[in-house]
Amino acid sequence: MKSTITSSKRNGSPFHFSFVRSVLSVLSVLSVLSILSVPSIAANTVAPDSIELSCTPRKLTAFQGEKVLLQVTALNNTTESIRPDGKYFISYHLYDEKGTVVAYDNRRYPLPRVLRRKKSVDFQLPLFFSYPRSGKYIVELDIVKEGEFWGSQKQWRTCKFELKLEPLDAPDFKKAYMKNDAAGNKLIHRIKEPIIDQESCLLRMTLKNTELRRQDGRLFGFSPGSDYPAVWIRDTATFIDLALKYYPVSELTASVELFLSRQSDGGEVVDWVDMEGKTDKNTVETDQESSLVLAAAPLAKKNPAWLETSVNGKQILKRLDDALEWVWTHKREPKEGLIISAFTADWGDTDNGYPDQRATKFSDRSTPVLGIYTNALYLRAMDTLIGLYQLNSRAQGKNAALPGRAHIWKSRCAQLRKNSRQRLYLPNRGYFITHIVPGPNRDKYFKMESPILPVGGNSEAVLAGLMTKAEISRFIKILEQRRKQYQLRTVSFTLLPPYPEGFFPHHLLKNPWSYQNGGEWDWIGARLVQGLYLNGFQAEGDVYLQEIIKKNLAAYCIYEWEDRSGTGRGALYYVGAAGRIDAAIDAAIDAAIDAGQKIP
Repeated sequence: MKSTITSSKRNGSPFHFSFVRSVLSVLSVLSVLSILSVPSIAANTVAPDSIELSCTPRKLTAFQGEKVLLQVTALNNTTESIRPDGKYFISYHLYDEKGTVVAYDNRRYPLPRVLRRKKSVDFQLPLFFSYPRSGKYIVELDIVKEGEFWGSQKQWRTCKFELKLEPLDAPDFKKAYMKNDAAGNKLIHRIKEPIIDQESCLLRMTLKNTELRRQDGRLFGFSPGSDYPAVWIRDTATFIDLALKYYPVSELTASVELFLSRQSDGGEVVDWVDMEGKTDKNTVETDQESSLVLAAAPLAKKNPAWLETSVNGKQILKRLDDALEWVWTHKREPKEGLIISAFTADWGDTDNGYPDQRATKFSDRSTPVLGIYTNALYLRAMDTLIGLYQLNSRAQGKNAALPGRAHIWKSRCAQLRKNSRQRLYLPNRGYFITHIVPGPNRDKYFKMESPILPVGGNSEAVLAGLMTKAEISRFIKILEQRRKQYQLRTVSFTLLPPYPEGFFPHHLLKNPWSYQNGGEWDWIGARLVQGLYLNGFQAEGDVYLQEIIKKNLAAYCIYEWEDRSGTGRGALYYVGAAGRIDAAIDAAIDAAIDAGQKIP
């Protein structure tokens, strides 16, 4: 769960997508009656006791899924102030040119601030039109009081504008955005397979939609998705390779240096940085330091000299070493020899201690655990750091022998790899357990968790080289059995089965198959697909990758997560998932080439 600056968006439901289907049944008859006749673009008759909306521009052109910004004025003529408390939202109705409804119930947008009685407020509204058909539409902005009425049904003034929706994979989009700025505007043509080509356009659109830019236009970084106002190191590590295909190395380097410049003297790394300079850390997870190293490595490969430069007087390579050293010193359980985190759902950052935002902080109610996700990711980070020491030695013209610190990390890596296998792998079940709980409650939690297959942690284990090819083959069979048992459309569901209802008191995880407690996350599923390709499981990777891509293209969006019914939840255009899907596509192409297959 992202931290306090986004909790009102992530912990409530102002931004989730189709929850309206479950709460608007009382409006269905009224909605049908209201759309039988669509007024013209001219302003509708206004009730005296109403909220009036006006907006500019009145004509917009956008590609499918592209974020557009609308300037909106809301005038409150009612006798009460309207507060953004989860009851009132702004939404829209979509009509074709003839006035026939295309989509009446759409994404809800929270009011940006209190609408005080008899006063108006101006604000900017970001809209995303992820519809499968391009063409010309009429969009009608409307106020909705959830579960009760639409403003238009009470003769409140709505705002209408014309929308021309261009195909996402149109030549104009590719010419404008599908190019590598660092390589002389060379268009990227990896593969001409239609769904791969379309998905690549969607991945690029996801990056574009999540850009955070300073007032002077310089790139600050990328938000994880449409609902987040900050840059997160965990997410950055999973899309940095994708971003390098389209953005200059210098801009992405500056984004990672946001975290290097805020690192503690001892090496600890924060979770997020926003454009006001605020920052914080969800301390129930121990993956921020590993993520910093994984985010920095692709930049160093593009510009090895960067490792020798300094941030706040300390060499960058030393800062990366300090990050992993902080974890080894402060987060390693000496008896078991593994890295500690709190009891979260597989890879998540919300523990089972509190029902509110306190669940992101290691507290008096937190249960310390030794988990496969945390330890596998740390293993990958250690391997990566060793590679950076080798890269730096070559760049400095030294011999290829490993520097002293790299030898230390190599020894630690071997220890952690051995301990992870001995403590966390379940040979009788064929997968890694989510956690073990050191201390007197170990057996109790082991009995509960051992039947749960954690897809996120095992995906990281595959990428970290913790499973043999025979074990991966067995894991795939077990995964397929669980998918069939629970009737799951992709491999992106994260816990099979989830934790029981109420185990996590936080409302986002309270129910099984919800959010990090078993939701469908391509951010996780695509990691597994990439790992399968890298280990020679091309046939399985092809099937799983196509399932994920077809799902995304049907929605023209990559959601943060989806529930078991296929309803998109959380943020739109989740860029971490886009990065993992892109890595899986690259691995698929490499596997096909290695197999001697012809790429269309």
